[in-house]
Amino acid sequence: MESGFMLIQQVAHLAKYQTLKEMESCGLKPNQAGILVVLRSEGGLSQKELAKRMGVTPPSMTAALKKMEKQGYVLREQDEKDQRITRIRISDQGIECLNGLQHMMRNLEKRLYEGISAEERQEMKETLLKMRENVLRYKEFQGMDMCEIMEKTRPPKMP
Repeated sequence: MESGFMLIQQVAHLAKYQTLKEMESCGLKPNQAGILVVLRSEGGLSQKELAKRMGVTPPSMTAALKKMEKQGYVLREQDEKDQRITRIRISDQGIECLNGLQHMMRNLEKRLYEGISAEERQEMKETLLKMRENVLRYKEFQGMDMCEIMEKTRPPKMP
């Protein structure tokens, strides 16, 4: 019989695969989808602010934004108060892409929960929250928020 830990990893892997496949259909990489999410929620940010918010270097942000601008997902606009600052905004096409990704995520969640009662889902959620709290007690994660932990534990990029 498979362990619960192994099952969690398998479900997470399969869900991630489906998510990446959908992003690919929009021509996006995960970090680019993250940029769109931040821009939609926070409005126009300078490239420097956006790089800091995403936890990447300014040159990495420049490269990502160039691709996204070419794809029509982001727009660059001069700051109304300070013309030296260029603000990055999500375009209508970027919003449309994000809406499609969110629709896909809702469908994926529905498929994952097929045949599972509301009570079972609630129990599973409570169990997973307890498991997360157990892991967060590890010394290496003390004083960090979930965003920092996710960044720290991200697998290394392949060359």
